[in-house]
Amino acid sequence: MAKVISSIVGLPQSLWRYIKESRDELKKVSWPDRQTTLQYTSIVAVSSIVIGFITGGIDYALARILELVL
Repeated sequence: MAKVISSIVGLPQSLWRYIKESRDELKKVSWPDRQTTLQYTSIVAVSSIVIGFITGGIDYALARILELVL
């Protein structure tokens, strides 16, 4: 019981320490510039759309094949 109470009492202190350490780590991160971020975002968006069309095409083709077989 005492362990549970000490955990609850120490929670705000642990939470504050976690936030402070996270902030300190974020300061060490090498953030990309705006152009690089936009470039990578567009690559991910286009790739996602292409993969979506490919997956949709395969799904459509397999559905048609199953309709013919069944």
